[in-house]
Amino acid sequence: MAGKIDPAGMVSTENQASSKLLSDLGPESGKEIIRVSHLTKKFKKLLVLDDISISFQAHEVVSVIGPSGGGKSTFLRCLNLMETPTSGSIYVDGVDICGKGININRHREKMGMVFQQFNLFNNMNVMKNLIAAPVKLKKMTTEEAEAKAVELLRRVGLEEKKDSFPNSLSGGQKQRIAIVRALMMNPEVMLFDEPTSALDPEMIGEVLDVMKELAVEGMTMIVVTHEMRFAREVSSRTLFLNGGHIEEDKPSRQLFDNPESPRLISFLQKVL
Repeated sequence: MAGKIDPAGMVSTENQASSKLLSDLGPESGKEIIRVSHLTKKFKKLLVLDDISISFQAHEVVSVIGPSGGGKSTFLRCLNLMETPTSGSIYVDGVDICGKGININRHREKMGMVFQQFNLFNNMNVMKNLIAAPVKLKKMTTEEAEAKAVELLRRVGLEEKKDSFPNSLSGGQKQRIAIVRALMMNPEVMLFDEPTSALDPEMIGEVLDVMKELAVEGMTMIVVTHEMRFAREVSSRTLFLNGGHIEEDKPSRQLFDNPESPRLISFLQKVL
């Protein structure tokens, strides 16, 4: 998506407009939506996450940065139990989703997930990719889902691609479709796992533009990213995750302008 989007749809970040992409932005700002308590994750003897405790508020945009192998993607995948924690608790809207008897699929519906790879079904066109989950889970009728899909596609500049198959799309287009697919379920939180890492450089901007506008519109977002400009300028808060520990957790500009951890200072010198 190059440049500004049609004003009838999503808004540009320059004017910080208040129009909404989603019909419901969820809890009021400042309300705790996710709380992680003493989260530990091991793969056999390898300790990947070490006793992490942290919380996230509604409508926050939080970037997670750090060196490869530091545990960023594992942390993100633990938040919706795509990876099962070795120990600890994860509370979503006050409910410990690690507890016994929890319908994890119901709670996963509250968290849209966008991956490095697009994970679209190549044997289904864009429209069928978008409506499959909400129709199967009886969240919407086929007609309702198709109408919502057209609205969201229009707002990311891809309405004309609704009948196309994924293998005919560029990487940037596929990732925008993947974002729309996650939004189809009206999630409270969007989780992004390095969403631009598989894209050619010229396609990165069109995906970041969509993410910026979701941020403007109030979507709660947790973003594992190597895009330092996005982290600094769009995120309200940035975490530096290294060696399974959160070494710094600050408002984004403060973290980038005044890093304290020697490892963070070294990291930023290499990536900025």
